[in-house]
Amino acid sequence: MSCHLLIVDDHPTLAQGLSSLLSQEPDLTVEGLFASGEALLGFLAQTPPPTADLVLLDLYLPPPLDGLTLLPQLRREWPGLRVLVFSSASSAVLVSQVAAAGAHGFLDKSAEARVLLAAIRAVHTGQLVFPGRIRPRPLPGAALPERLAPAGSTPGVVAADVLLRLRQLSAREREVIRLVREGHSSRAIAGQLSLAELTVSTHRRNILHKLGLRGMAELISFAHEHGL
Repeated sequence: MSCHLLIVDDHPTLAQGLSSLLSQEPDLTVEGLFASGEALLGFLAQTPPPTADLVLLDLYLPPPLDGLTLLPQLRREWPGLRVLVFSSASSAVLVSQVAAAGAHGFLDKSAEARVLLAAIRAVHTGQLVFPGRIRPRPLPGAALPERLAPAGSTPGVVAADVLLRLRQLSAREREVIRLVREGHSSRAIAGQLSLAELTVSTHRRNILHKLGLRGMAELISFAHEHGL
């Protein structure tokens, strides 16, 4: 059975690469590429309705409609549309939140092409595709909340504002976070990244400010929780 896909990702090079990969498969047809949630909703709201079976959705989209905010709206307004989240962030709490928000699957962006293709076909045929540690229950007729829980209201819940904070991090800052999480000092990080120690210290301060954290202990805990 042919599957008509929509790709939502604000990285044009990645989106084009995915489109090229999927278009080589005889049973997969890419109907559109979208760089924001608003662009996707505008396309879906057309009359007559466009042909679409499955959305390949990144979580990190420009505000106000990041992936987690968008998911419940897609479930309410287009309940027949399948959604496979394809993201670089894959912590257990985030995957659980994605499942609770109405996604039919979750796949890390590091997955091989054959795994991605298999996941798309499985979700299209009605299966739920999540990491083994997640066991979501299919709730086809259940009403979904109109908004995500705010940070701190429910243990283990990742709020949409966390995704917006994560989007502010540069690639270099993510490298610094990874090395901090591994226990390296500023001097050691400077040596590994060929930076001045003062530059690393500045990166650390900026990271704490962007993420709204108060120190290295909170940063390490946050990094573990969100797969940084």
